[in-house]
Amino acid sequence: MIQKCRDVGFLPAAVLLAALAGCTPSQYAGQADRDALRTVQQGNQRAMGRPEAFGVAYKPYRPEANEPNAPIIVVGKTIAMDGNSLQKLSLDECLRIASRNSRSFQLQKETLYSAALALSNSRRGWDYPLPAGEITGDATRTVVNHGGQTNVGNAAVAGSLARQFVNGGILTLGLGVDLASDLLGWKSTSVGSLVSANFTQPLLAGAGRGLAYENQYRLERNFLLTVLEYERFTQQFAVDILRRYYAVVQERDLLENERENIVRLEETFQLTKTLVEGGLRSQIELDQADQNLMDARVRLMQDERQYGDSLDAFKITLGLPIRSRVELDYPDVLKELNRVGPLPVSVGETEAFEVAMRSRSDVLRRAATVRDTDRDVEIAADAFLPTLNVTLGVSAANAGPRDAAKVRFDRHTRLASGTFQYDLDQTNNRDAYRNTMLARDQALRDWDEFVDSLRLEIRGSYRSLMLSKQTYELRLRNVEIAKRRRKLAVLQQKEGQASARDVLEAEDDLRQAQNGVTGALVSYTTTRLQFMTTLGLLVVDEKGMLHEREKPFEYDRIRQRYPYLSGPAGAGR
Repeated sequence: MIQKCRDVGFLPAAVLLAALAGCTPSQYAGQADRDALRTVQQGNQRAMGRPEAFGVAYKPYRPEANEPNAPIIVVGKTIAMDGNSLQKLSLDECLRIASRNSRSFQLQKETLYSAALALSNSRRGWDYPLPAGEITGDATRTVVNHGGQTNVGNAAVAGSLARQFVNGGILTLGLGVDLASDLLGWKSTSVGSLVSANFTQPLLAGAGRGLAYENQYRLERNFLLTVLEYERFTQQFAVDILRRYYAVVQERDLLENERENIVRLEETFQLTKTLVEGGLRSQIELDQADQNLMDARVRLMQDERQYGDSLDAFKITLGLPIRSRVELDYPDVLKELNRVGPLPVSVGETEAFEVAMRSRSDVLRRAATVRDTDRDVEIAADAFLPTLNVTLGVSAANAGPRDAAKVRFDRHTRLASGTFQYDLDQTNNRDAYRNTMLARDQALRDWDEFVDSLRLEIRGSYRSLMLSKQTYELRLRNVEIAKRRRKLAVLQQKEGQASARDVLEAEDDLRQAQNGVTGALVSYTTTRLQFMTTLGLLVVDEKGMLHEREKPFEYDRIRQRYPYLSGPAGAGR
């Protein structure tokens, strides 16, 4: 069901999406990041068997559009769309189907892919010159009545390459070719060309300290966090599929317990009827047994409807057609759960919070928000500085009106200019600066509240886990007592020492005890997996299968690159 796996060091989707969108770490990020990313990629491909690129193609297991009643092949099994045969699906098979068929899972993949494309687009101009340009043209013919005519044609080709620098400078290389003609021949056509280069550098406002790169810096870091959040989504998604699977199995178990209860009630009814006919019991006891039997049959019909609804809803969750003839692996999956029993967790309540602070992606997101608000204060303070830009440029035109290819670099034009601007009214800058300071203080308060809420969540999850385990152990004992009590009540009724009421109460208590032990075991199993997801102890492979980590995954490499993701200094932990 859930297998163990080694700690592979990083998350595979981060590398795969980077390769997908062309998002390599920039020079601003440093060579260490590129080396770490490459090492992690190789490690994950070996450990998780994921050599192929991240794909977003939606190819679910579904019948062909032109054959809606055709069966589908799912993980080697044939599922019919009609008929009476049912194909049994295990939990592992449902996880694999959901990772391929689920519409919500596909939407998350497409959203992440779009984010990768947007980041790749935003990197243009930082890693290499950003190309731009256009081709234009127009032609006009004017005819005067009883007069002459005029033909005018113009065409132009303009191209440029722009390179941005982290200190705010922009280097632009331009090439332009224009053509003007009366459309009567080459002799009346003139061609001009211009080659230019310009570099603009701010010296005060917006200069240095990576201010110009700040937006791109945040985009790249936030995309990395988005990838980590996507990986966390895959874990939560798999746990949710598992929880829904067990919920349907539990509904089926309630149904089977009710059927067994009806068999026992029928036996009790026949025994009571025999005793009444022999004059050993009153008609009241027989009517009571008959009422309990009818109530059980009503519950059985309700349980059958509830089970059918739950199974159909689970099909939609998996992305299978609702007409597909499937059932879940009952009772084998419950037998396996009971055989294994409540599995332990490797993290206690004391260390669970510290593990969560090191292994949860939302902690990184919150810490990044605090850093950004602090950086916004610096950016707002920079706005008080006057604008002082220096521009250096050089350009050269062609030699003659019909010789565009020959550029006279020996007669080039040099340009040097400076621009100074300072607003005397700084009210807007003052308000923006104070608002950023308020936002920073609010982010620090939100961080403290988030940490306290996380601590509360971890404690609550751990206590729920322990409660589920203790409840399961008590429910097991309760089932044993209920079985013994029911057996004794039946024997005593035959001997005339117990009434039908005693037997009926014992049978109803046995039914509830059996339902309770299944619910307690399912509750512990799902609570444990959710707790492990919270602590980064689960991972999902490319087939959608859940694996347990031996150790929690911690974002050490990310925190080495972005130390502030460990949390703001001085804030409460």
